[in-house]
Amino acid sequence: MYEGHGYISLQWDNDLLIIEAHGPFNEIGVENCLSKIQKSIESRNLKFWRKLDFWDNDTFGSPVVMSLIKAAAPWYMNNGCYASAIVISNSVQESIFKNTNQDGPQFFYDKETALKWLNEKNMASK
Repeated sequence: MYEGHGYISLQWDNDLLIIEAHGPFNEIGVENCLSKIQKSIESRNLKFWRKLDFWDNDTFGSPVVMSLIKAAAPWYMNNGCYASAIVISNSVQESIFKNTNQDGPQFFYDKETALKWLNEKNMASK
């Protein structure tokens, strides 16, 4: 039996879910992390919320792993996420997602720009 590789830390700041990802990930690792994220979202019981991910330089995986990560986006949207930003660390991560649907997460290279974009989307401030 294989062990999961890759891990995350989660914290909430009001309606903002902050996820720090540390890779690399294998299929078991990403499935465990996605389950942890979904449980945190469900237990928070928010009608609407935002998500901010930080990916370290090693956060990546096989094509199957990356497709699992991409496939989670509709679940987030269907469960109240109205804005998602991912702070990436390298061009490999960017190239994997450059053809991602426009309605999906937005990608940034720095925290400040990502937070500015998320704050512009903040429904609580409107």
